[in-house]
Amino acid sequence: MLQFKRRLLVGIGLLTISFCIVCSLSLFHDAYADDKSIKMTEQRTFKDSNGNLNVIGVVDNNGKVPVGITVALNTTGKDTAGTTTITTTKQSTYGRIIYPSTGAPFKFVIGPERSVSGRAFITNIKQFSVPYYNVLRLNYSNMPVGVDKALVGIAMNTGRFDLHNVTIYASAHDRNGIQLDSVKSSIIPVIKPGEEAAFRATPYTGVSSGVFYYSCAGFDLNAPIPTFDLGKGQFVAYDLRGLARISDFKYDNATDSLVFGVNYYSPIGGPLSLKIPQLSEKQSISVMMDGKLYKQASIKMNGKTVSIDFFVPPQEHQVQIKGVRSS
Repeated sequence: MLQFKRRLLVGIGLLTISFCIVCSLSLFHDAYADDKSIKMTEQRTFKDSNGNLNVIGVVDNNGKVPVGITVALNTTGKDTAGTTTITTTKQSTYGRIIYPSTGAPFKFVIGPERSVSGRAFITNIKQFSVPYYNVLRLNYSNMPVGVDKALVGIAMNTGRFDLHNVTIYASAHDRNGIQLDSVKSSIIPVIKPGEEAAFRATPYTGVSSGVFYYSCAGFDLNAPIPTFDLGKGQFVAYDLRGLARISDFKYDNATDSLVFGVNYYSPIGGPLSLKIPQLSEKQSISVMMDGKLYKQASIKMNGKTVSIDFFVPPQEHQVQIKGVRSS
């Protein structure tokens, strides 16, 4: 399994991992919960000191698009009249968006007054047509730290806008690869561009002694409004859509250009759409790909918005959108 292979790879050593955030409007639709590209790992349970039953697991996205997963668990109990009731509890995974070839843990905590009926299951899958930005870098040791066997590290904002309400999550495993707990850090209210913030996530004390390593480390945060900096206090919003990984997105004042790297999820490539404000009546926009004029790009202006659509070929490419604000 992909998840098991990934756990073996992260079993030893210091990892520096770049993840990304959602920076455009989401366009999604429901998918069936039996989608073969979405897998749940083997679930585990344990009782804590309060008598709560903890149900833990991981959802893997083996597909080619970002997804949001809702996990559900059926429980039974008795109401005040003594009648048996069945309740379905639903929640998102710790990462509200799971990107391709990654996973996110989940955890249900069920009080002693109720019993679990069956196993947790995926009740809803939403596919998101959003780019994948490398703007938050996690630097951490996947080996537990301290007497509480915590996941400890640093989160750095490498982007150009504030990141709000950031939490770091991971799965805790024993030396045999068995998941012992799903953990997440306290909320980091804001990480400004270039800033670093320390994080710490601890497993339940009753299982912490068996924790040998962490995997599936990722983060969740509130999606910011994407902007680029024109200088002199001017920030311009944009809307970028496409099922692709985006790297080093920035405005270059010397060439009046937006520049970024793009690598489409699909091995055959796919479409990318960018909308920016039209800042000049006689604005002249051109698209360069890998240093050459990309004549197949569609560029439309309506006096308020510049809409740019083009196809991204397979593999990684460097894109330059010239004439962002000049006439």
